[in-house]
Amino acid sequence: MKIAVHKTAEKRYNTFADKWLEEMQSRGIDGVELDFRAPDLICKVRECDGAMWHWSHQPGDKQSSPKILNAVEFGLGIPVFPDYRTRWHYDEKVSQHYLLDGIDAPKVPSWVFWDFDEAMEFVGKCSYPIVFKLSVGAGSSNVLKLDNRSQAEKIVRKMFNEGFYPYTVNEFVPKLIPRNRREVERIKNRIVQGLKYTVNEECLPVPHYFLIQKNYAYFQAFMPDNLHDVRITVIGNRAFGFIRENRPGDFRASGSGRIISEPENIPMEAVTTALKVSAKCGFQSMAYDFLRSPEGEYVINEISYCFSSKAVWDCPGHWDSDLNWHQGQLWPQVAQLDDFLETIVRRK
Repeated sequence: MKIAVHKTAEKRYNTFADKWLEEMQSRGIDGVELDFRAPDLICKVRECDGAMWHWSHQPGDKQSSPKILNAVEFGLGIPVFPDYRTRWHYDEKVSQHYLLDGIDAPKVPSWVFWDFDEAMEFVGKCSYPIVFKLSVGAGSSNVLKLDNRSQAEKIVRKMFNEGFYPYTVNEFVPKLIPRNRREVERIKNRIVQGLKYTVNEECLPVPHYFLIQKNYAYFQAFMPDNLHDVRITVIGNRAFGFIRENRPGDFRASGSGRIISEPENIPMEAVTTALKVSAKCGFQSMAYDFLRSPEGEYVINEISYCFSSKAVWDCPGHWDSDLNWHQGQLWPQVAQLDDFLETIVRRK
């Protein structure tokens, strides 16, 4: 068996690839390291039984990965990870909004508007506080709690005019007064770039995350009294659970690093819901973030096929689809590979 695995020189993006390849080697499987962006990729993958690419939310991956994996999955007819069902809504909260509504999953109440007037009408009559999110973003980025109509209207106007570059809101907003040498250099560079534009009409460089967000507005109901969220990661018929405490003085939990993994703290309602949604949608691997509604129900906030492998490994065990507990740590990459190999065997 031969499986192509995307791997690049950027080590921080290889955490899943390295583990997959290590596990393949231990099992005597031919794991082929490839750059899936190479011009001859299709010719090389054509010789393989499967292809795996743990692509991230970075704009380069978001532009290239779906196009390439679609060609491999539907053009060559070769099994891929993540497959289309698992990946099409990744790092796109608006897509998740429609998907979860479509399957009638319990989720945080949310609203998407594609029309300026409709969005303004909504913020004129909704209850506050309310949460605004860009469709993209990880680690609690691009998320704002709006406390009144004035704040919301300002956001709507910006979204339907110049738009936002992701990672330029909340704590990522550039500071006018620099706090360190890096910010001093940033201001100097912007002054030089402004002069170049004024004198030579040289275009200003765009931020690192260059896929601008505009012409929509996405809101979620604010869920009060949540001091943490619940992360349930489902891989095949395995469910791993842990709690993420909020950042100090913040309503957001993602990216806090404050994790509690004891199984007795995990609400089984969230485990059951995550397993059901994954089975219904045919996800290979999916992480679910749950919040507790004012009515006491655990509802889905966001989903993501990408997640921290170490946080899953730190779980002392997992539940199966019948809610039986299996003691023992397991790397998510190993579970993903187990399931992927089964898919390849069945296809043969």
